[in-house]
Amino acid sequence: KKPETAVHMRQEKKSIVDGIKGMLQGKTMLILTDYTGLSSNQMNELRSLIKKNGSEYMVVKNRLLKRAFSEEMVSALGMGLAGPTALAVTSGDCAALSRVIVNFARKNEAPKVKAGFLEGALLTATEIGVIAALPPRDVLIAMFIGGMQSPLSAFIRDLAELTRRFVSVVDQVARKGGNIVSSETG
Repeated sequence: KKPETAVHMRQEKKSIVDGIKGMLQGKTMLILTDYTGLSSNQMNELRSLIKKNGSEYMVVKNRLLKRAFSEEMVSALGMGLAGPTALAVTSGDCAALSRVIVNFARKNEAPKVKAGFLEGALLTATEIGVIAALPPRDVLIAMFIGGMQSPLSAFIRDLAELTRRFVSVVDQVARKGGNIVSSETG
């Protein structure tokens, strides 16, 4: 019976690794945390907050993460794959996910952010904190549109002035009975 149990365990681990790989598919950001110090109620509260953001959070064994991650990711993370690890992933608002984790950690003194990846680029805990400090997405979009609006307004004003001047010149030439187009004879 022991060999059957070993086969079952290997299949179960492979299934978990495949599940992690599937969870990572199409995600733009992942954050690794050390959840030490969180009670089960706090863990459930954090999961709920992360889920409201359209993201996922799960506790994963490091050796299974090492199998699910690419060699480059494992190499880049180094010691980030040691100790208790939980994985948060999103394909949505990366700043919102970062904000949920960082604010929850401030309030509860856990979890501790280890590292992360954004679009395949390694992030330190400090960089994740910087992302968390960004204004919400709708505010950033409004700021961007506001920044674009001023130069566009000036451009439209200048274009209208140019058009007004052109019409004025054409009008003056027409009043003098002149011909705008000159023809050269050779």
